[in-house]
Amino acid sequence: MVQLSIRVDITSDSNSFRFFESVENLAANTHFGIEKAFWQSGKDITAEFSKQVLAKTKTGRLYIIRKRKHRASASGETPANITGNYRKSIGFQVNQGATPQLVIGNSAEYAGFLELGTSRMRPRPGLRNSISASERDIIRNLSTDIFEAL
Repeated sequence: MVQLSIRVDITSDSNSFRFFESVENLAANTHFGIEKAFWQSGKDITAEFSKQVLAKTKTGRLYIIRKRKHRASASGETPANITGNYRKSIGFQVNQGATPQLVIGNSAEYAGFLELGTSRMRPRPGLRNSISASERDIIRNLSTDIFEAL
């Protein structure tokens, strides 16, 4: 069981009114800070996703497509870019409400097959890899944006 204790000192200076105002708005300000952090985190994750898809460090098979060499992604790597459809189909949404949510997805019809794999192909988890690579940014966004909102 976790206990939270708060010490409140009552003073009579001119800043005490601002303190009481900020305590009263604590829930609303925290909620706003979380939504702002989710918005920034969504932008960070989509940018990381594009960076990983376009990276030239893939280790899969080498193909000739349209008279050009294409290095595919190996199992566990973010998928390699061919047409750009997969990279351009990523998006995010911040659901506002009682509990804010950050929803990230890819609307390409084959995105689920890449992310989860099939019976004939091992997964190429582009979204999971991007979220893992952005964990520090997400934590930083949450801590700074909530702190700024308070």
